[in-house]
Amino acid sequence: MKRWRRSLALALAASLAGALASPAALAQDAPDDEQAQEDVEDEAAPPARKARKRGVLPARADVGVNVKERKAASADPKRGPAEKDKDRDKAEPPVEERAARGVAIIERGGQVLGLGAVLAGDGRVLTALSPLGAGNDLTARLADGTTVRVKLGHHDRVWDLALLVPQTGRWTEGLTASSRDPVRPDAQIRSFSAARGKVAAVPLVLRSHRTLLGGDDRQLEGAIELGSRVSPLDLGAPIVDEDGRVVAVLGRGCAPNEGKPCTPVAFGAPISAIRGFLRAVPSTAVQPAAWLGIQGVTEAAPVAKGVRVTVVHPESPAEEARLKGGDRATSDMILAVDGVPVTSPEALADAIRTHAIGEKVPLTLLSGGKYRQVTVLLRAAPDPKAAATKQPAAELPPPSSSGRATEEYRK
Repeated sequence: MKRWRRSLALALAASLAGALASPAALAQDAPDDEQAQEDVEDEAAPPARKARKRGVLPARADVGVNVKERKAASADPKRGPAEKDKDRDKAEPPVEERAARGVAIIERGGQVLGLGAVLAGDGRVLTALSPLGAGNDLTARLADGTTVRVKLGHHDRVWDLALLVPQTGRWTEGLTASSRDPVRPDAQIRSFSAARGKVAAVPLVLRSHRTLLGGDDRQLEGAIELGSRVSPLDLGAPIVDEDGRVVAVLGRGCAPNEGKPCTPVAFGAPISAIRGFLRAVPSTAVQPAAWLGIQGVTEAAPVAKGVRVTVVHPESPAEEARLKGGDRATSDMILAVDGVPVTSPEALADAIRTHAIGEKVPLTLLSGGKYRQVTVLLRAAPDPKAAATKQPAAELPPPSSSGRATEEYRK
């Protein structure tokens, strides 16, 4: 009997355990069924409700991702600014790089003589006179590696300054004048040096303004004494401030010694001396005028206004480009030069004058009721006197937002 009662008790316990186990299993499966039901209901639910219901988990997941990203960004604080700095560096090169594009290497027969500063918006090159020797057969190597023939247009033996005039092409990425005092405690001054055909900025120490001896044994008042060694091949290089603007030009002079011969030294010709030098540049020290080789008259057609070509000079750039002159029915009408409209012979001459010898310039033409475009290769006129034009005096422009020369510099 006891054994039977014990077996019955065990059977009841097993049955009770099974009964309790079934609801537990169902309880574990219930969320899936409930979620399935919610999914079915969601499909029929309005969009707003779908967004509310389905947006709960994704929203929390997004928040988690954003938190991680924010943590990663905070762990690397340089990430954002570094990328911005990189983009900015790509868009705008350092001051030294920009200034170096306004420095030319002066050569003769491929041999480096010195350096020079291209005048911004002008194209002529300011350099030192002493390295040039006779001043003939000179070339200037520009920042893009091209070389142009240059001639000595003006010089000053006392301050050891020279102005070189390019005979072909026009390089406008030049330098402007600084209005800051270069000899000050916080100044960060650079000059330039050339190696293997490349120009690079180098630090330069300026000590003070002092009196030195220049050419013809004349005194140089306010010359800038250097505290750094300078290679003879770097004479003529511009000395620039923190903004890449010119404060002086490297020249060669002599330091007086009491009772002894003077000592040859490099010095900086200050902006005041450069101003006086450039004011004295003769009007003839200009680039040769470019020549198109046509004669024309103002013409107004029903659809456009321009310059009708009446005569095309033999062996001229216009003839090589096959421009047609003559009567109204067969001649070309020039409407624009390099995209600039021209409506009179004077405007055409001014537009051509802005370009240099050796440049390829597109002309927009109207002929026989049809538009066409040709490219002319400009060169000097056969008769220099006929092509001579009045040009502005040379100047090293002052700092300005546009970088162009202004009359204020000469005051």
